[in-house]
Amino acid sequence: MDRVYDYMLGGTHNFAADQAVGRMITAVEPNARAIGRANRAFLGRAVRFLVGAGFGYVSSILAGKLVAKAPAAESAPATA
Repeated sequence: MDRVYDYMLGGTHNFAADQAVGRMITAVEPNARAIGRANRAFLGRAVRFLVGAGFGYVSSILAGKLVAKAPAAESAPATA
């Protein structure tokens, strides 16, 4: 499902089979891509909040780990 999520978000880490499943999902739910983008935006806000609150580690399980710009990686503070 990670690769299907990647496809739905416009990523490049997916295969033809993942794209086919993504198209099937979109046929059933035309707003699937917008829902995925909204989910991704919420995840980014949640991770930034947690990092700002002092959490040093935030798991990104089921958060589209194959998408190039993972929210946890973007929001994680630099460590020495």
